[in-house]
Amino acid sequence: MKVRTDQCDLLLTMAENTPELITNKFNGIAGKAKGHAMWQTLANILNDLGFGEKTTAEWRRALTDWKSKTKAKAAKLRMAQEGTGGGLSTALPLTDYEKRLLSLMGNFAVEGDGE
Repeated sequence: MKVRTDQCDLLLTMAENTPELITNKFNGIAGKAKGHAMWQTLANILNDLGFGEKTTAEWRRALTDWKSKTKAKAAKLRMAQEGTGGGLSTALPLTDYEKRLLSLMGNFAVEGDGE
């Protein structure tokens, strides 16, 4: 099942309210249990939209894949903008959803530490 824009929007909204969904770092004594419960709740909400169902693990994988593809696209776009020779960039621009996702991940995800 392909992730739909309604699901992307909801996933990003939830991640904006709970950034741990992006980093997958749930702190504290019950961090692992808290993370599992949050993902289960999110999976139920996303599945309730009626576009098909994924397991919690599949939703986590979908987010991981989306983050990876977005980072690669942003890096390609950045390289094209910094390239020499002028002319128009052949890289596709980031969508609004990808920009939101990158803002949640932080610039370090694409740019690195600069060293």
